[in-house]
Amino acid sequence: MDLNKEFNYRFLLRVSLVTAMGGLLFGYDWVVIGGAKPFYEKFFDISQSPSLQGWAMSSALIGSLLGAIIS
Repeated sequence: MDLNKEFNYRFLLRVSLVTAMGGLLFGYDWVVIGGAKPFYEKFFDISQSPSLQGWAMSSALIGSLLGAIIS
């Protein structure tokens, strides 16, 4: 009986990790590949500052990574 519970926890952990990675990849796709940079530049008015552009993009990537870890 204990072996069955251990198997279920391992399965649950694997499913959770796959789901979290899906969220991470979705966030990465949206920020980097999906072209969120023009939106951020216009919305936050950071088109004239390369350092703020880099900060905004890296913050979005870190946010998607932390969101995947938390989920």
